[in-house]
Formats: sequence, structure tokens, C-alpha cells
Amino acid sequence: MGDLTEILKDAGCGPERIAEICRFYEKGDLQEAVRKLKLHRRSLMEKLHIAQAEVYSLDLLLRKFARELK
Repeated sequence: MGDLTEILKDAGCGPERIAEICRFYEKGDLQEAVRKLKLHRRSLMEKLHIAQAEVYSLDLLLRKFARELK
């Protein structure tokens, strides 16, 4: 169970989510554990897409400023 906990921590899961997934795993309810993992993955992907959009905006601004410096 220690490996599972460490992997979940590395994946950005908080203590509550870790406990929840471990409970489902220990009960043998892998279907529900997978569902919770997919929900967490979706949340991470949403954050990633937001960060990508922010980086894109910064890149646009940097290019604009670079052109004005010339």
C-alpha cells in the first residue's frame, strides 16, 4: 500500500483523495478506484490547459514587445 500512496502523492492527490482511492483498492472495488483516478486526471488536464493558455498569452505579449524593441 505504501507504493500506491507514494504514486498518488506524486500524481498530486491530496490526503483525502489518497485515503478514498486506497479504501476502494483495499475493498477490491477497482472500478470505483479507476473512476476516482480518472476524475483526478481530468482535473489535472483542465489545470494544464489553463496554464497552456496563459503561457500562450505571455508568448504573444513577449513577441509584441520584442517587435517594438527593434
